[in-house]
Amino acid sequence: MRIAFVFSGLGAGGAEKIVNLLAHHRMAQGDTVHVLAVNADSPESYFPYDSAIKVEALGGSTPRIPRVAQAAQRLLKLRRRLRKLEPDLVISFLTKVNVLVGLATRGLNSPIIMSERNNFRSQETHPLWRLAQPVAVRGAASLVMQTSDAYQSLPERLRAKAQIIPNPVALPRDCVRIPGDGTRVVAVGRLEKQKGFDLLLEAFRHVAQSVPAAKLTIFGDGPQRGALERQARELGIDDNVEMPGITTSPVDWIGAGDIFVLSSRFEGFPNVLLEAMTAGLASIAFDCPWGPSEILSSPDTGLLVPAGNVEQLGEAIRSLLTDPVLRNKLATSGAIAASKRYATSSILEQWDDVIDKAV
Repeated sequence: MRIAFVFSGLGAGGAEKIVNLLAHHRMAQGDTVHVLAVNADSPESYFPYDSAIKVEALGGSTPRIPRVAQAAQRLLKLRRRLRKLEPDLVISFLTKVNVLVGLATRGLNSPIIMSERNNFRSQETHPLWRLAQPVAVRGAASLVMQTSDAYQSLPERLRAKAQIIPNPVALPRDCVRIPGDGTRVVAVGRLEKQKGFDLLLEAFRHVAQSVPAAKLTIFGDGPQRGALERQARELGIDDNVEMPGITTSPVDWIGAGDIFVLSSRFEGFPNVLLEAMTAGLASIAFDCPWGPSEILSSPDTGLLVPAGNVEQLGEAIRSLLTDPVLRNKLATSGAIAASKRYATSSILEQWDDVIDKAV
């Protein structure tokens, strides 16, 4: 079977990671696999691909033209490529790409599986995308959602074709975390408003006042880097905070922490929370939509803080910094729960079932 995976870029995000995992899995099943990145200008990928998987960058739109015109260019490029490939199945990821795929495949015979990876209720979307979405989604053979909240947010007419498949937790075999002295706090994500690092810095100001040795490292890059660095200076915690950028390896950040914090305003499904738990980092998360409440469904697996509550977030961090017994308990229980519930083999079986039904 020829499968075309279509998604946005080839960077370090969660959608990019699951596409990489699925592409290699289906290649191992004997499928011919194409990976099409509609916004990438180069086929170079943060997550490496086997040479048998054909990775293509469809970006490179004409500069200095309106965004709508750029989207139209990419729609035409994608349609031409899919018509030439004639895939037996198209699997697309993320809201805007799902819309592009739905429009680009109209009149073609390829069944489509659309996977929503973000919180389409909370993310900002241009009105034209919102208008096109119902038309585009109508042609999908199946919809894959990551959480029950995402499933419940679908219109009733679409739920019959939807299935909940969370992300698997997949760490490299050589990923070994060396415990530190309990003062190292890490956070990971694109430096943008959604990830709530401004809220984390505000919470950490109170932490640093009572635990001066505490260190916060925020891994990632993005448009808010300058504002976050300035905020850290203004809060007087710049000596306690580091922002080293994107790691060279997907899980290099794991070795830099004893405690992991997810401070997002909203999520589709927070992969990094699962990775942190599996690696043995005691974890704290805002109870934001969607995902954290399902992952931290038991108080033994991590601390769930009311969404956006900076004061309680700071108190949760301080409690783990100063209580090694609690920190170790959450680290151990969280690792067992995440590894059991989100095992890669189980998640891939669910994907295989959806693929079989779609074709």
